[in-house]
Amino acid sequence: MSAKFANQKYGRWEVRAAGSGDNEYHMVALLWPDSRNWPCDGEVDYAETAGNWNEIKFFHHYSCSNSQTSASKALDVSQFHNYALDWSPNGIVGYIDGVKWFEDTDPAHQPPGPMHQTLQLDWFPDSTPNGAAEMRVDWVRVYAAGVATPPPTPQASGESFEFAATGDMNPAGNTSATSNSGKNAASIIAGLNDGSLDNFLALGDFQYDKGSCSALGAFNELWGPAKAKTYWTAGPNHDVEPGLHDVDRYMDGQCVSTVKSATSSDLGRYQDALEWYSFDKGNWHILVAPSATWRYDAARAQAMTSEMDANLKAAKAAGKHLAVISHDPYFTSNTSSHTRFSQAKPWIDMFWANRVRVLLSGSQHNYERTCPINNADQCVADGIQQFQVSTGGVGLRAFTSDPSYVQRKFSDTWGHLRMSLKADGSYTWEFRPVSGGMQTDSGSRGPG
Repeated sequence: MSAKFANQKYGRWEVRAAGSGDNEYHMVALLWPDSRNWPCDGEVDYAETAGNWNEIKFFHHYSCSNSQTSASKALDVSQFHNYALDWSPNGIVGYIDGVKWFEDTDPAHQPPGPMHQTLQLDWFPDSTPNGAAEMRVDWVRVYAAGVATPPPTPQASGESFEFAATGDMNPAGNTSATSNSGKNAASIIAGLNDGSLDNFLALGDFQYDKGSCSALGAFNELWGPAKAKTYWTAGPNHDVEPGLHDVDRYMDGQCVSTVKSATSSDLGRYQDALEWYSFDKGNWHILVAPSATWRYDAARAQAMTSEMDANLKAAKAAGKHLAVISHDPYFTSNTSSHTRFSQAKPWIDMFWANRVRVLLSGSQHNYERTCPINNADQCVADGIQQFQVSTGGVGLRAFTSDPSYVQRKFSDTWGHLRMSLKADGSYTWEFRPVSGGMQTDSGSRGPG
């Protein structure tokens, strides 16, 4: 399969793929020269099997003599992985699941002209009996030269990232500006408009009871003006469930309104509610971990663990501080409806191993802040500090337990959290009440 689009010199190409079957077949994701002048104008095979479905290879062909540079990596190719290629005037770099594994910066090796994406399941016959094989492709993405992934230009390292966060937002059919939801929306939108906030982080459960396009019309009446600056994660079952993914479509501008969320605009694509993503703001790397996937596809959620681990490790190696957004909280007090989301313990272990500093969640219909904590519920200096903020506008719930690691909590106030993430890894927070008991919480944490 040869793409007719995005014939370009320089850019980024990505494929999410898997393959299996007869070893005579080779799965290949590659760039082929538009000139068709092979081998002189090059060939870049950035994900290729070669008779072994437990190994992936990279072959960079150059020159009329078909010279090559290459790399190989042990990998279970039968599972889906994200393969990516960056091509710039500085050279060619290959990635697997966000981790660099190939680089060729020799100017003499670079393709001389534009190239295009091709997908192949090549047949290399041998003396063994023929069998079936397949290449499974989830998606292909192409970015123009100069467009990073994520595309927005990062803030200068001295800048902070200012945002508001809350979840569990709008009661069924509510469009009242004087409701708890309406007051929260108005306060956040005002901050986005006056520049005191860079973005809104929506922590899931946007519209009760179902996240259908028709129901989201009420949510859009109040929260729609914030959507263009909203990064989001979904909650089960009010946002997404099997067969109902309208929240994804709404955030991509496909229903109710054509405005795209910051997630869609900045990533340059549609975001599936059951898949993870990440983005950078200033000197912080923020991972969005979809806890709903544990409920609907536990095998995929487990597989995400290693993908997200590689993503966080790469960001940390680049000097970024780490934060995570996930709807269902792990470090939390019980309520009559929910206890801690224990299914996600593999993610918590991985977040702790990477020393994530901030974890934001919703779901409980109240507010909590923990001490910096490790994966064994112990307060430690270099731990994860979880902020559970589900006070967006729906009915609040009382706590029924009191874990020692929770430092501040209340269940009688609607409002949202405002945070400032600093370049040195420090941060400040303020809970901004809008109605109810008007409880507050504020504080700071130093560099880590």
